[in-house]
Formats: sequence, C-alpha cells, structure tokens
Amino acid sequence: MAWWTIRTRKVSFAGSFVAMLCAQVLITACGVLLDAGGRATPAQGGADVVSFVVPFGFVCLFVMAFAVGGAFSLSVQQRIREIALLRAVAATPGQVRRLIAYEALVVTVVAAVPGCGLGVLLAGALRAWLVAQDMIPGAFPLDFGPLSILTALLICWVTAEAAVWSSSRRASRVRAVQALGEASLPRRRTGVVRTCCGLAVLAGGVWGLVAIGSSGGSDAANSAVAMVMVLMVAVGLLAPWIGKLAGAGLGLLCQALFPVVGLLVKTNLTTGYRRLGAAATPLALTVAFAAVALFVPQMKWHEQQEQDGQRMMADQVVQSTGNGLPATAARTLRESAGVGAALGTMGTYVTVAVDGDASQPGPGGIAQAVTGGPLDEVLDLGVVQGTIRELGPRDVALSEDLARRAHVRAGAEVRLAMEDDRTEKVRVAAVYSRSRGFGEAVIPQRLTAGHLGGGQLLQDAVYVRAEPGQQRQLAHSLAELHRDKPSWQVLDRDAYRAEALRRQDASMIATYLLLVVVTVFTSISVVNTLVMTTMERSGEFALLRLVGATRRQVARMMRLENAVIVLAALLVGALVAGVVLSVFSHALTGSARPHLTGTTLALILGGAGILALATGVSTTRIALRQRPTTALRGAE
Repeated sequence: MAWWTIRTRKVSFAGSFVAMLCAQVLITACGVLLDAGGRATPAQGGADVVSFVVPFGFVCLFVMAFAVGGAFSLSVQQRIREIALLRAVAATPGQVRRLIAYEALVVTVVAAVPGCGLGVLLAGALRAWLVAQDMIPGAFPLDFGPLSILTALLICWVTAEAAVWSSSRRASRVRAVQALGEASLPRRRTGVVRTCCGLAVLAGGVWGLVAIGSSGGSDAANSAVAMVMVLMVAVGLLAPWIGKLAGAGLGLLCQALFPVVGLLVKTNLTTGYRRLGAAATPLALTVAFAAVALFVPQMKWHEQQEQDGQRMMADQVVQSTGNGLPATAARTLRESAGVGAALGTMGTYVTVAVDGDASQPGPGGIAQAVTGGPLDEVLDLGVVQGTIRELGPRDVALSEDLARRAHVRAGAEVRLAMEDDRTEKVRVAAVYSRSRGFGEAVIPQRLTAGHLGGGQLLQDAVYVRAEPGQQRQLAHSLAELHRDKPSWQVLDRDAYRAEALRRQDASMIATYLLLVVVTVFTSISVVNTLVMTTMERSGEFALLRLVGATRRQVARMMRLENAVIVLAALLVGALVAGVVLSVFSHALTGSARPHLTGTTLALILGGAGILALATGVSTTRIALRQRPTTALRGAE
C-alpha cells in the first residue's frame, strides 16, 4: 500500500525524494572519507582527513536533518485529508503510522542507489580537492568498507522516520468521526509540547550566547556556528508562531498597500500560517548559516590585521622557506650593518596549570618563545599591566584573554605546563592586549629549550628594526644575507602583510568549500519546500479561477505571498545571524557592532531572496497552466 500511495502521489513525494537523495549523497561522502581516514596511516594523511571530515560532516548532518525532516513533515501535512479518510474507514492509529513509516522507508530505499553512488563520487572529488590543496598527501587511499555506506543509509532513514512520526502522530490519534473535520480546515492551535520544546531550545541558545560573550575570541569563533544550529532548531520548532506573527503583521501591510489582492493574501497567510513557517524556515537557515560562516572568519582576520598593523614596529621580518631558522639567526642578524634590534620568535603551546598540577587542564594557548633583547622595540603588544621591555629568565607575559581566564594579574606567580607537560614556576611580568595572530603568551626561549624532548631549537621568524636613519643600509645588508642564505626569506612590512593575506585566503578555502556544499543543499531544500507548498494549492487556484479570478490576479496574489515568505525568512535569518555575530564581535573586540562588508551581506540576502522569489513565480506559472476543472479534480 505504501508503494501504491507513492506511485499515485508522485508530486507529493518528489520533494521528499529530492531531499533524501541530497542527504544520502552528503552523508555517504562524509562516511566514506571518515572510514578511509580511519584505515589510512598517519603518513598517508589519515588523521588530517578525519580532522577535516568530522566538523564538515557534523554541519552536513545538521543541515541534512533539517532538510529531510522538513520535507517529510510537509509531505505528511499535505496528505492530512488522505490520513483522515483512512481513519474514517476504520484504519487504526497504529496502521496509519506504520503506513507512513513504510512510505519513508520506500523513499529511502529508492534514493539509496543513486544517492550512495553519487556520494562515493563526491568523496573521490573531495579527496582529489584535498590533495590539490596540499592538505593531504597524494598517497591517501580511498579505501572504505560497506559499513560506512550502510551507516549513512541508517542515519538518513532514522531522520526521515523521526520526522514523519512526529508529523503523523496527532492525525493518527484522532477519533474516526472527527478525522474529516480535522482535515477540512487548517488546525488553529499550535502544539503545546512543540512550543515548550522550542522555548527550551531557545533558552539554551540564549544561555550559550551569554557564555560566548564572556569567553575569549577563539572560543567564541569555535562556538558561533554551533549557536546558529541551536537557534535554528528553536526557529524550526517555533515556526508556526513565526508564521502567525509574520502572517498577521505582513498581511496587514499587504492589505494596506493592495486593498483588493492584499485582503486575500492576508486571509491566506493567517489561515495558512503553518505553511508560511515551513516555507520560511529553510530559507532563514540558508541566510543565517551563510552569514555566520562567512563573516566570523572575516571578522577574525580583520581584527588580526588591525592588531598586526598596530603591533608591528620592525622594519623587516626574516623567515625561512624550509623548516625554520637556526637558533643563532637573531644573533647573526644583530651583527649585520644597520640593525638596531633583532628578536627571534618560536611558536609553542603553554597551559596555566590549575593549582600547579599539570594533569588538570587549565586555560592555555599558542605562545611565542622569544630570544633576549628589547622586545618593545620591534613589537608593540599593547601592554596594559606591568612592563615587557626585557623578560627575565623566569618572566612571562600573558594576553588579557588568557590572564582573565587564569584569574591572574601582572606580578603574580603561576606554574606553566609546557609542551612536554612539565611545569615551570614563572612570574607574570606583563599583560598585553594585542594577541590576535601572535600568541596568548610570551616566554623566554631559554625557558622553552629544556622542554623540546630532544628536538632542535629553530626560530619561526626574526623581527628586525633598523637603527635611526639606517633603513636603506638595513635593506642592503639583508639582501646580501639572502644571497648568502637563500632559504632565509626577507619581508618588509608590505610583503609581510601580503603574506598574511595569502595565509588568510588559504585558511578560508575549507570554509568556502563547506559553505558551497551547505548552501547548495539548503538552496535545494528551499526550492523543494516552495515547490511543495505551491503545487499543493492547485485546487485552491482552480477554485479562485472558477469563481471569476483571472490567471494574472492569482499570479499577483502568489507573488505577494512569496514576497512575504522571503521577507519573513530574511528577517528571521538576519536576526539569528545578527545576534550571533554581535555576541562574537563583543567577545573578539569588545564592541557589539560587527565588522560586515556590504557586498557580502548584499550577496547573501539578495541571492537568497532572488532564489526564493524565482522559485515561487515559476512554480505558480506551472500550477496555473492546467485548466481549472482538471486541477480541481487532481486536487481532490
């Protein structure tokens, strides 16, 4: 019976099939790469693939659940009259639920063959892309077993079953004599359980935003996308209420601007508020996720560039094109003509030990181990407490963020856990503010030398400042040094900024890939939902035309309704993204006003709006091509 229902209602199940197909492609690709990464050795890049796929797959899993759940739920809601008829002819609630569960299973199985095949191809394409970007070695084998594909199918099927179960539960539980009455008009009440769950998730999202606001910029960046997901789950659960508010407010606006058609639009929006909420939710997800995924890295890099410009006092920076500069590089550069100060740095990681116990994880971060010399002559770290001119053998400087998390001030004594987990008792000589892109701590290099585990001490960079009036002499000396040591790369301030921009572009590649994949998936979900909600109303369009409305009037009504859907979705998506970005900006810079580029913002809002409007207009034209009598018989 489930197969017969799907065959006779191809249009209704087409949207569910498309959503399931896309979901299986994404989840299968992630499962295949994760399985291959687990089988590969570290030398083949297995750990790199796993570290890439885990966050990528987590986001894809969330978007998949959102899209598949929405499509299957909408499919069940559109067939409420059919379910009511089954109840009226003595079908039990359990039989109705089993029928709908079997329908979800059939759709999953039908989409399995093309979905899994395309997923394996997508996994191969992602592997080739990772190799081309030098993120993994070319020897990485795409070796996977059937368990990864079966797990992906199971995840998609369970998601679909959860969606149809929650949607069909109420319709299957009403008494048979009330079933047709339930289906005759849209249900006016919103489920109490759903509303309470939505408010609970929203409260959890608000609590998470408060926690982000009190954390450091790095922690806030890691949590921003997760907060979008939490808030969008709340939006999905509260979609009927959003539809009610948008239908009432924007419906009145349509009636005021267009008295004749606007009255019809207002009536449709207020009675079909569930349809409005269901259509606006995937579009709001597209806007919110795209905005946060794009703007969070941009805001981090903008703040880093600002602090880089304020921090850099050196005239030249010497780096290595190989593994690093020798430990004597800073001393060699100090002996060059025209050099006033030279300071070597090496990146490491430190943790402030809790109660002096290195086994208890405390706050930490990237640290810069520096050679001896006047630090404040080459780098202006924005010291807010203490002094940082020359660090003693047991002196360190901490960033404001790390000092706040460790609850210490300048002059305090703490124990730092080094990379080998051994601790050193040190004194906090200074607290500085310009840590973005540099490090959360500055420690003497000789303090780090005993914690390398026998490794060679290498410099990452040497910051060089010229003596007053000797900039040209310095440039000439470093040019000669570069000829003698070709692996020593000499960068002036402009070249250093250009190198930073190149690193920024390289770090954004993975973000752009994730954004493209998720945006394509959510765009398909938007189109899918709008097509389903519009084609569902073919009978309504036919009735309007039979009572005298022209095709142009119906099309105009639908354009207004689509405009309301787009406006409501853009407002909700922009609100979610704006709140998350404001909190992130406050944690990163201390200002709640995020740095947003107008071009990117217009691209996100304009692209989403044009996609939804074009889909709605084209689908309405298709629905109006049928004769009214034919469309009315098909709707019945």
